[in-house]
Amino acid sequence: MTTTESETTADRFGLTNAKRSLGLAGLARKTTPAAGTALTLDAVPSPDIAAKTASGSLDDDERRDWDLCQQAARIHHESFWLAGKALDAIAHRHLYRAEYDTFEAVLEDWDISLADSSRMRRGWRLAERLLKDVPKLSRSHVEALLPVVERYDVEAAVTLYGLLRESLPKVTARAITDIVRSLPGPDGASAPAAEIREQAELVLTQRDDDSGDTAKESAADVELRKAVDQRARQLANDLKRSRIPRRELTNTLAEAFADPDDPTVYKALVRWMKAHNR
Repeated sequence: MTTTESETTADRFGLTNAKRSLGLAGLARKTTPAAGTALTLDAVPSPDIAAKTASGSLDDDERRDWDLCQQAARIHHESFWLAGKALDAIAHRHLYRAEYDTFEAVLEDWDISLADSSRMRRGWRLAERLLKDVPKLSRSHVEALLPVVERYDVEAAVTLYGLLRESLPKVTARAITDIVRSLPGPDGASAPAAEIREQAELVLTQRDDDSGDTAKESAADVELRKAVDQRARQLANDLKRSRIPRRELTNTLAEAFADPDDPTVYKALVRWMKAHNR
């Protein structure tokens, strides 16, 4: 797409008809939905139109308005990061240079704080990856995962988020932050995504362990716990599951041991105890 000399940066971003742009709100209002149709405030149906009825099916006009309203409401999950990608392009490529001396001058003119700009620019790459699978992606979730991007990489953060969505009853920014703080950090032994999966599974398994104060564990107890965690990860892989919490493993072993119809585990334990003089 070519641009004319008279076309300004504000024109290209849809921020026209004002001496001073509408800032972050203006950028958000000018986002483009997946369908490819420009969606602006003027295009969104008015709430002042009287409702035809409180129940029953929608007519053609109402169906169109319902679709547009859904489209507009869903855009807010993406618009913050869309603006971040745009600002990143402007800053890195100096696209402002024909009209502004500095990028900071752009932010001042568009009424966007440096802090907001930094948050949007730091998070858009991760949000772009996550939004493909999580259309209602929370901004706070992206920001809680940013330390993973900085320490590992984007793919590792995507892997961790997927694991947490599989493993936790409800993913919250606080839960993400707690897990991220518990990660030991990359050691370069394997690919970051594989490495963070292994680390996070271990953290999640330990969090599920309600056995009490581990500070009183002997060295043998610590080694046994590590061996159990390793075997539990192996079992999860064999069963094609993300992980098996230690509590579930303990309950399953107890059920198998006590199964009156299948003494396999009971007999195996008897053989093992005799062989090890237990």
